[in-house]
Amino acid sequence: MDLDAVKVLLESQERTFRSALELVVEQWKERIRLVEGKMTDLTKSLEFSQAEILDLKNNEKVLQKLNKEKQVAVEELQSRVAELNHRLNYQEDYTRRNNLRISGLKEQPVGETWEQTAVNVSKILEDKLQLPTVNLERAHRVGPAAAAASSHPRAVVIRFKNFSDREAAIRNASKLKGTGIYINEDLCPASLEIKKKQFPLMKKAREDGKIAFFRHTRLIIRERIDQRSSSSVPAADSPHVGAGFSGWVAHGDSTVRPPDEADGTERVSSETTGDRRVSGDSTGCQQRVLRDRKKT
Repeated sequence: MDLDAVKVLLESQERTFRSALELVVEQWKERIRLVEGKMTDLTKSLEFSQAEILDLKNNEKVLQKLNKEKQVAVEELQSRVAELNHRLNYQEDYTRRNNLRISGLKEQPVGETWEQTAVNVSKILEDKLQLPTVNLERAHRVGPAAAAASSHPRAVVIRFKNFSDREAAIRNASKLKGTGIYINEDLCPASLEIKKKQFPLMKKAREDGKIAFFRHTRLIIRERIDQRSSSSVPAADSPHVGAGFSGWVAHGDSTVRPPDEADGTERVSSETTGDRRVSGDSTGCQQRVLRDRKKT
């Protein structure tokens, strides 16, 4: 083979190789362009996602702030509602300050009128409590009439014309010993529930030899003090000092029993405890009611 033929062959191979190489390079360039395009799209998508995430974070902060403000507002409303409920319960108890609730008074099986109930109550006040001059405004049974047919008579709510007569009836409760009749304050359901929850504590305190009594719905527990070493002047929180709101405790040497299952009221029995309690005057209560009305 001569030199010219070899040269022609080499040039032909070179052209073929160059064409193939250019084709491969062009293919890779196209692939690179596609990858670059995808990278650009991904970069834009990532930037958009980051912007959305930033917006979501900002929205989350705004929502957290609003949620916190709403939570504060709800707590304030709940506090206000609790305060209003407390005032309402106090006002309801105050409207019942001349009332008492009697449990265990026998009831006619059928058709007992409130006039007959009032007569029976007057007999109890006169014969058992030695209060012949007491004036009643009203006396009536509470609860469904069907309960009268059972062995457990319905409770009686009595309203005195004078608060002093009501206090005298409570002080003389010890004279009902052995009769199965019990005298209690007529409180609203919320106040009764508050006292009911505290009865186990009061029972435990008395079993431990402590002095335990209620001042309205507040349970007060104190250690017993030897009479010989105690001062003749009662302490400021002594049960012998006026409690403002007719602070009923165990009046007339009486002790408190758990709430009655039928009418939901606590009972005052005539069992002697040696721990006499007297009711406070109503001046403080009236002043507080006037202040509450001014505030509202």
